[in-house]
Amino acid sequence: MAAAPAWLDHTFALIHGEDSDGRRTSVAEWTRLHVDPEWADFTLTVCAEGCPWPEVMAALQEAAPLGAEARTVIVPAADNLFTRAKELPGAVKALLEKPPQGVNLLLVAWNTLPAAPGKALGAKPWTDWAKAGRILKVGALEPAEIPRFIEAEANRLGLSLQGAVATMLAQRQGGNPGLIKRALEVLDLLAEDRRVTEAMVDQVTFRLAEQKAFAWSGAWQRGDAAGALRALRMALEDGDEPLMLLGQARREVDRLLRYSEAQAAGFKGAELTSALGLSPKQAFLMDGYRGAFDRLKPKGVKALLGRLNQCERDLKGMAISRSDSPLLDLTLTLCRAWGR
Repeated sequence: MAAAPAWLDHTFALIHGEDSDGRRTSVAEWTRLHVDPEWADFTLTVCAEGCPWPEVMAALQEAAPLGAEARTVIVPAADNLFTRAKELPGAVKALLEKPPQGVNLLLVAWNTLPAAPGKALGAKPWTDWAKAGRILKVGALEPAEIPRFIEAEANRLGLSLQGAVATMLAQRQGGNPGLIKRALEVLDLLAEDRRVTEAMVDQVTFRLAEQKAFAWSGAWQRGDAAGALRALRMALEDGDEPLMLLGQARREVDRLLRYSEAQAAGFKGAELTSALGLSPKQAFLMDGYRGAFDRLKPKGVKALLGRLNQCERDLKGMAISRSDSPLLDLTLTLCRAWGR
């Protein structure tokens, strides 16, 4: 994927999204345009992954060496910097609203940043950045785009997709372009006669139990009931242990409980993140727990824990139900709790 020329021209820019291939290519193109290779050792600063805003500001304020046109600062894995709009430091906001001359900045977020009101990109200065073309999204493909992307990549590799291969790939790999490309590259090695069969796809994209558990929990954390029920069905059809899935849910609910306790104790910022057992690099996850807690309140969190415990008793055979109904019911409950 080639970055948009207009985005490349900006000296202060942001790229976000899960497409690692597109992100890597775009960052390389932007760097080639804004960093003189002869001066790179002296003018290019790559900050630590997940570093805080003060470290970014300090890097931007360093003076360029004599003879260099500009200094460049790249911030990888910068998801943690995109907290709620009101938490953006004033000095940082002023810098982002009026970028100074003689310095370049590229912020790189590995996940798609939400643009809803009050979210990462839903307020100034990020809304102004979006209008100016400073933000490039390389996230997951839309459902309607996935089949076309698979067919285009298959044609590029000279592969002939037999039967429902394209549909299977879309279901197994989702909308992540990088994952689709990697799967097709492996199929390219397997298909000596250039014909890709469903059996080959099943061999290449086998579904690991842990991956399915994360797919299930990731879907209900997005409030995606259909996706969560689909991931649950796939896991159960493949014979996965339901208690393993339940372990994913318990981890998230336990963190929600810790969030409730930390809130009651008056914890804020780094203290709040630490109380949930999250590292500074995982601070971007706080929005999900904050939103769920704001909807449920302490009483609702305790009720959610009760539903989780009841589901565990059912699955262990300590109650009347021995069907999949407890997990189905819990899935919908979790979707409502985390749904955005």
